[in-house]
Amino acid sequence: MSRSMLLAGLALAFVFSGAHAGDSAPRPMRIALTLQHGLPTTHAMIGGKPVTLVLDAGSYQVVGLKTAVLGRVPVRFTGEQESFADADGHVSTSRIFHAQPLEAGGLLASQFDGNELVGSSGKAGLPQDGLIGFGLLGRYQMVFDEPGGELRLYPSSDPSAFKRECGSEGGALRLERGVMVSEVQTGHGTFRVQWDPGSAQDVLRPSAVAGRIKDADLLRRLTFQRFDVAGQPAGPQTFTLRQFAAPDVDAVLGTGFFSTHVVCLDPSRGRVAFR
Repeated sequence: MSRSMLLAGLALAFVFSGAHAGDSAPRPMRIALTLQHGLPTTHAMIGGKPVTLVLDAGSYQVVGLKTAVLGRVPVRFTGEQESFADADGHVSTSRIFHAQPLEAGGLLASQFDGNELVGSSGKAGLPQDGLIGFGLLGRYQMVFDEPGGELRLYPSSDPSAFKRECGSEGGALRLERGVMVSEVQTGHGTFRVQWDPGSAQDVLRPSAVAGRIKDADLLRRLTFQRFDVAGQPAGPQTFTLRQFAAPDVDAVLGTGFFSTHVVCLDPSRGRVAFR
């Protein structure tokens, strides 16, 4: 969960496979995933070297790789650096690198600029080698099908992917400082939530409920019986109560929600749906 977007000089080439016979709808690019340590993870290749990457649409980077992994993957450091804070407020300085190509299932990026994942906290502390972030995934309509074990990517121009995949056009989605945000309705009012498959937990900020439910901020977990997202009922929905520094939302929908639903995200048109 992080801030604005996108590294200058990004150049990506992508390939969509052809249409189904007798069907004008394009086939999606498919990326197989498994949940590892609570996060959607795929096997990929960078510069011909195998890596395991979290599919993290809640992170603004194009690609992030841990410092140790950069020693075995062919990359070129650009000499630039970038400082950023993670969800817990830890600030680190990251080296920028250039690499080519990235292959992850049907997704191909012929070249890209990525970020070093520094230290032992946040994504840098995970056993995976790194992540594919919103900087790349946000170019597409994303269908996170964690129950079915894959991420499907459609061109942003496909007008019917949402209806085919999630059964409706869904509800509103906004990009705020590089993260995807929606409003949800509960029995205790409206809350602003981030959509983040790169979060291993569904997390609620204690201060968001302190004035609405007596002593709720003293709890470890809280369940909303009514929880309506994109005009659809999704309750009951349980959150872990934990303070986080960023982003500026009330709650984060992570693996708890994504692992039990098929979630369609279209940042270019500002829509989200699920089934």
